[in-house]
Amino acid sequence: MCGHCCKKSPVSLLPHEDILLRRLAEFFNLEYRSTPGYKFYDALSRSYIAVSYVMELVDNKCVFLRDNKCLIHDIYKPFICRCFPYVPRSVKYNIVWSSKVIYHTVEYGISSECTFMKEYGSFLRNILEHDSSYIYRFLGREINVAREMEEKRLILLNMLSNAWRNGRVELAEGSCSTNRVVNLYEFLRTIYPDLPYFLGFNRLAIEV
Repeated sequence: MCGHCCKKSPVSLLPHEDILLRRLAEFFNLEYRSTPGYKFYDALSRSYIAVSYVMELVDNKCVFLRDNKCLIHDIYKPFICRCFPYVPRSVKYNIVWSSKVIYHTVEYGISSECTFMKEYGSFLRNILEHDSSYIYRFLGREINVAREMEEKRLILLNMLSNAWRNGRVELAEGSCSTNRVVNLYEFLRTIYPDLPYFLGFNRLAIEV
């Protein structure tokens, strides 16, 4: 592990990952900072529901980076870290208001911040121009992790859509002056107690 990617930019997280990493930081007595990413406004609770989070760097590096090694590598490593350098270039959240459906679209690419890609990127791009399937031989594990991340994101959005259709939330357009933000995972757990099983969190030693 070179640790280069752990010092370049904030880390994009799914809502349940933010909760887990916050608890891990408390366990290791580390300073943890995160901010909500994309949010939907719920008119019933008069609050925003955050469907993504961003973990901020502390002292210009990931808070879990110690001696150039990931402190939580064997406990839980976020999806975005495991799929690097195959990462989302953009994630868009969409709403079909008439049917109360929330879905997302995502575009992936290979990060130029990867030190390996900086050295061999042009060589690999030349190969991919002639054989696009080569990317699966080169980044097969990372692509599978990315697919799992999008499956988990879709599970959360589908559950929020169901909650909307069942009258548990009332998403509204526009913005509001409220500063109250609710984590989507925490909100959904009040409706779906078995949510950790759907997300695979039941296999972790730490409870979320």
